[in-house]
Amino acid sequence: MRQIVDYFGKYPFFLRKMFAVEYENNYFCTASYFEKMANEKVLISGIEYKVRKLIENYRLVSAENKELKEEVNAIQEQLAALQELLNKKNNELLKLTLANALENKFGVEKGIQIIDELLEEIDRSVDVISN
Repeated sequence: MRQIVDYFGKYPFFLRKMFAVEYENNYFCTASYFEKMANEKVLISGIEYKVRKLIENYRLVSAENKELKEEVNAIQEQLAALQELLNKKNNELLKLTLANALENKFGVEKGIQIIDELLEEIDRSVDVISN
């Protein structure tokens, strides 16, 4: 009890009146002082609990975010591979359609001759563009 008296003795009078009661020139803490301190401790422990929960949630969400990013990257790689395969299949389909159209219109021999001529023309165009 002496600590409390010494503690409040060094503060100005108006502060002593707020938290302590004077009895025979000694100051004693009032019940409201202890209630205020208890309320502050409850508030602080509540805040500490909420901060711990936030940190825990942050760690969980960060781990989940990392997993999802890895999953997105894997799916994007699959998508790129599938698009490349689709492009190859479309090119093959175009070639087959062109070959069938030429075959139906001109016959097999004439179709092969036209395709060879088109390939030679493409090669010449590439040479002109590259030079």
